[in-house]
Amino acid sequence: MIETLATVESNRELTPGYRLLTLRLKQNVEIKPGQFAMLKAHESAEPLLRRALAVYQVPGPGRLSFLYQVLGPGTKALSQVAEEGSVEALLPLGNSWPISRSPEQRAIVVAGGIGSASLLMLCESLVANKVEPRLFFGAASKPAAAGCGLDDFLSLGLPITLTTDDGSLGEHGFVTAPFERHLRDGAGVGATIYACGPWGMMRHVAEIAARFDARCLVSLEAPMGCGFGVCVGCVVAVNTSAPPGYDSYKRVCTDGSIFPAEKIRWDVNAMNH
Repeated sequence: MIETLATVESNRELTPGYRLLTLRLKQNVEIKPGQFAMLKAHESAEPLLRRALAVYQVPGPGRLSFLYQVLGPGTKALSQVAEEGSVEALLPLGNSWPISRSPEQRAIVVAGGIGSASLLMLCESLVANKVEPRLFFGAASKPAAAGCGLDDFLSLGLPITLTTDDGSLGEHGFVTAPFERHLRDGAGVGATIYACGPWGMMRHVAEIAARFDARCLVSLEAPMGCGFGVCVGCVVAVNTSAPPGYDSYKRVCTDGSIFPAEKIRWDVNAMNH
């Protein structure tokens, strides 16, 4: 983990409300699929704390890209950093997606909204290891799908099912519907499911995976103050056989952000999402 002041190479708008930020670092940093960084616009006094963003791509040595949606003051401040501006960065953080090295492994990837940011490097790594994932990609609308990096996923040539909430692209409805049909047809046998997206989507994916006895991994989002486990602001309730206490919770930043889906107490955590 390093703390550094990175230089903005580009910070372009993909579609209204969605941007791709590319940073130049002073040194090369090894990034594994699913890891994240804590970022903050250097010249911005508010908000005080950094924002957690998944590493989307590694375009080259010493360069990292972050796909993000402008939602609050932290991402708004980042959106206003111009080319050659500075961003405070703490990285790499968190664990990473476990990736099979066997071409016989079956992989199913479920991306919901800006959760796609955690999944592109995963898909690239699976393809590099001769594991062709089946991708289910959901977004609110056609413009939102573009903002969530749809073209980058399409460029990998994967079998893909698209859904939008408003029906403007692909199937009308939530991405969990075609995903469930796919597992109902027997595709979940021996497969590993990787999911990232809104809390409700991941909870539904986890329930579907459990129903069909399929292994499921999820990358969680949670409000973070530090990113390295000190503030304990990002804890989630987990299933454990131990008596209620410290082991009943895990920190998303250091114990995750990637967890086996069956480990999460979805009903308890839903109150905070």
